[in-house]
Amino acid sequence: MLKKTGKASFKFHWFYGIVVLFSFLLLLGAPIAYVHAQKAQVDLNNASQKELEALKGVGPATAKKIIASRPYKSVDELSKAGLSTKQIDALKPFVTVGAATPAPAAAVATQAPIAPKAATAPKAATLKGEMAMVDLNTASEKELEALKGVGPATAKKITAGRPYKSVDELSKAGLSTKQIDAVKPFVTVGSAATAPAPAAKAAPAVTAAPKAAPAPPAAPVTKAPSVKASAAKLAPGQKININTASKEQLDMLPGIGPVKAQAVIEGRPYKKIEDIKKVKGIKEGEFNKIKDVITVE
Repeated sequence: MLKKTGKASFKFHWFYGIVVLFSFLLLLGAPIAYVHAQKAQVDLNNASQKELEALKGVGPATAKKIIASRPYKSVDELSKAGLSTKQIDALKPFVTVGAATPAPAAAVATQAPIAPKAATAPKAATLKGEMAMVDLNTASEKELEALKGVGPATAKKITAGRPYKSVDELSKAGLSTKQIDAVKPFVTVGSAATAPAPAAKAAPAVTAAPKAAPAPPAAPVTKAPSVKASAAKLAPGQKININTASKEQLDMLPGIGPVKAQAVIEGRPYKKIEDIKKVKGIKEGEFNKIKDVITVE
């Protein structure tokens, strides 16, 4: 009888010990699983779209918004991607925010074309921008400099190349096809009514050329008066700034016609007046005629 009781007691203690050990392992496994989960949190600044879509409540559209709004300094900043407070609280245990330094590089490389088009704020700005587009024929240099890729020197070239009948004519101001395509959505060309005014001044030059052609001796005669007339337009002591002057103002200089005036504009900027001799057609002789009436300041 004692032997049977001893065996039953041994079996009970053995079974009880296994239950206790199993319970201990379960309790120990919970924090290990939690730590593992913490290590596997999704980094909002570096995760791919697929990784973001794997999160609960995040679909393709939301994943794109999260990527477009990078970088994040905290999980709460998911609000700028359009997520509600409830959605953010649901995601907090499963996401983290990595170092902000590498995040912008990845965002710029992969999302640069998407961000301006997909974000809602730029769309509203574009609608306003349509109403406030810059007029190439009337805008000031400051307004032109506000355009993307247009600096002070380019703004001056655009001003000097007026008037324009179309945006593509910006090529005569020295802009490349790529630069023209970049500014097209933000610029316009005003009515041609104001543009013909400067064009009318160019008409005499066109008509003067045929007159000079049949009679070669007459060509120097017509040039001489034009030089004197141009010089007469300059007030005593007046100097022309070759870095900022318009095409018409440069045309007033002795020996500088429309063609050389345009070449001077395209050669900007100049650090000293002697730099104008780098322009094609302006040699030492032409420079000596204008050196006393030009400046770079």
